[in-house]
Amino acid sequence: MVSSLDSVRLWSTQTAIRIFKENDAQAASNDGGSRSMASSLLSDYGIDSSDDDLPGSTYSLADLLADSGASQTPSQPETPSVSDDVESVSFMAGLKAKLEELAASPSTKAQADAMLEALAAGTLTVTDAVKGEKILAWDTGDADAAPTKAASTGVAEWSSFLRDSLVREGGAKYQLKSDGSYTDKATGNSAYFGMIGDAYYYLTWSAAPAPAK
Repeated sequence: MVSSLDSVRLWSTQTAIRIFKENDAQAASNDGGSRSMASSLLSDYGIDSSDDDLPGSTYSLADLLADSGASQTPSQPETPSVSDDVESVSFMAGLKAKLEELAASPSTKAQADAMLEALAAGTLTVTDAVKGEKILAWDTGDADAAPTKAASTGVAEWSSFLRDSLVREGGAKYQLKSDGSYTDKATGNSAYFGMIGDAYYYLTWSAAPAPAK
């Protein structure tokens, strides 16, 4: 039986797929080894994908999640829910858990480690474009970390938000840094787009200072 949580996750993933399909259609026809956003999403689920077979891989992801949800039994433990209130302890704890999960995968370890460092330093920003909120993340495991308040931003659909926010290479693929993160157009900071709990968020963080010579 498919649980309500599985249904929400499948709906969220299919929504993201439609976003990625629009933005990555151009990238599929260009040469280069950079991963597209859809490929990054597939990587989160342990699927190796290339831009050349992007459409097939994207739809395979939806099929995979549907099959996974259908095969789940009531006896299987479910992941604790994460609040979509970015000011809540639940969300911040879920954010850190997600980053630690990404850090455990070789393909996303570099950028996840950078985000965890930014979280500890208080320089990791989380944006929910759909709700029009932005907040400076804080580490719930740090007794000295003070909770922060969200600021209002313009409400936007993810497709238009990402087009306006991320730097592209030659007007097609989104530019990737050496650690696999994207580049925020307004600040030049590193950026990541992915799920925290059952919703998608845009994360940015400042680059680590260069080592002293």
